Amino acid sequence: FAKTPAAFMAHTFLFIFSGVTLYVAGDAAFNPLHEGKRMQEFKEGTYCSYVGSNTAWFEPYVAPAVAKFAGPAVASTWFASSLLPATLAYATVKGVGWNDWGNSGLNDVELKLNGLKK
Repeated sequence: FAKTPAAFMAHTFLFIFSGVTLYVAGDAAFNPLHEGKRMQEFKEGTYCSYVGSNTAWFEPYVAPAVAKFAGPAVASTWFASSLLPATLAYATVKGVGWNDWGNSGLNDVELKLNGLKK
């Protein structure tokens, strides 16, 4: 990362965006709740993935931040260098990009199951 930050950042964005969009495509194609509106679901999910993926820019900075506060031994662990950055990136991608958190944390299916309106 230190020698090529731009390439690393592009890789991070493309990796997250591609992975989430692949999931969105599968969900739109095979989820029975999307019958009759599969392309609309795919487009909406892809847009949400794009918006959310732009928030993951901080991912490569997590381990160095941990090193500053907890020391390099902690920063080099699997938790601080892999799990924590990926979990934080997922949380920002999901929390910022996806609209299902905008309804007190409930998506459309959960709203329907609980008899709530949008």
